[in-house]
Amino acid sequence: MVVAEPEGRPKGTVLLVHGRNGAPGQPQIAEIAEAYLARGWRVAAPELPHSAALPESGPPEQVTFAGHTRAAAEAWAWVARQWPDGARALAGHSLGAYAIAHLAAGSPDAHHVLAVSPPMSGRVLLLAREAMGPAAIEAIRRDAPAYLAESPTADAEPALNRMAAPLAVVTGAADGLIPLKDARAYFAAAPNARFFAALPDEHHCPAGAACGHMLAAALSALGA
Repeated sequence: MVVAEPEGRPKGTVLLVHGRNGAPGQPQIAEIAEAYLARGWRVAAPELPHSAALPESGPPEQVTFAGHTRAAAEAWAWVARQWPDGARALAGHSLGAYAIAHLAAGSPDAHHVLAVSPPMSGRVLLLAREAMGPAAIEAIRRDAPAYLAESPTADAEPALNRMAAPLAVVTGAADGLIPLKDARAYFAAAPNARFFAALPDEHHCPAGAACGHMLAAALSALGA
């Protein structure tokens, strides 16, 4: 777990969950972390199993939707034990955004949820790869066979329907893996969805000044 503290007394703690083959230090994760730190939130970013970006995390071909969600749930429970009395929030990128939907559904006390480039289901990701052509499917079959096998049934929509916390979504308008309509569907599935932004010309891992400004706006809308 990588923990970053803001200046002064933290307003709360956000669990920041990376995606498949992600890591806390990647630019798109660091951008989210900086947005929280600037608003006085503590950031707890776990190194989850089976990431190619984390050599000691285990074989990346063993990653699954369910496994990523279970590992994120363990990190969420750790945050609750460490800071039981403060506000706690959830943020995630890509597969991390899929995982935090499930965590939020079981956490009525979550302060808010911030999802970046969020897939609502494995089917969304599978259809996007099919649209990219046979090479994209072959690559995922080679690199993450269990993840591919789980794709037709992995679904966060029921969890999003039960989410009580306010939700914000920030995505790249040019994301080929999570097309804009699918990011909008993730947003629309949550009863307390409050903020949606699509960054022009940004792809699956948005970062940079424009992204930072939009994340700040999202956190403002969420009352963070």
